[in-house]
Amino acid sequence: MPKQHQSKAMKHTLLELERLGFNIERAKSGVYKILPPRDIKGPMYITHGTESALHPMRRDFKRLYGVTL
Repeated sequence: MPKQHQSKAMKHTLLELERLGFNIERAKSGVYKILPPRDIKGPMYITHGTESALHPMRRDFKRLYGVTL
């Protein structure tokens, strides 16, 4: 399977999360592990970096961490 380019919207969302203090790790398989900062309680969030993951990610971050992206 060929490598796929990441969407601009997902790049901006991940940069915004880093600015807010979230720790983002990318695995070789393309999976992102997002750890919240210590002042925001919540579980680790795992997602893939495609456009279709963006809307569920925004909804989940609002519900889990109280963060609007």
